[in-house]
Amino acid sequence: MTPKASSARLTLYILIAMGTAASAGLPTVDFSNWREVIGFALSVLMTGLVTARSYIDQSPNQVDKP
Repeated sequence: MTPKASSARLTLYILIAMGTAASAGLPTVDFSNWREVIGFALSVLMTGLVTARSYIDQSPNQVDKP
């Protein structure tokens, strides 16, 4: 897989994971409570970071290839 295709796939995975997390938690957020809103935003962001880390850990290492 080319680096451009790999980056596109990673971006798509992150967007899908963050969109799923946001849509699942959105009905439960009380937008009048700023702490709850910040916590929700951070949890959606962390979902994206965990997805990226998981994808990077599973992808083959490009450094060792000639």
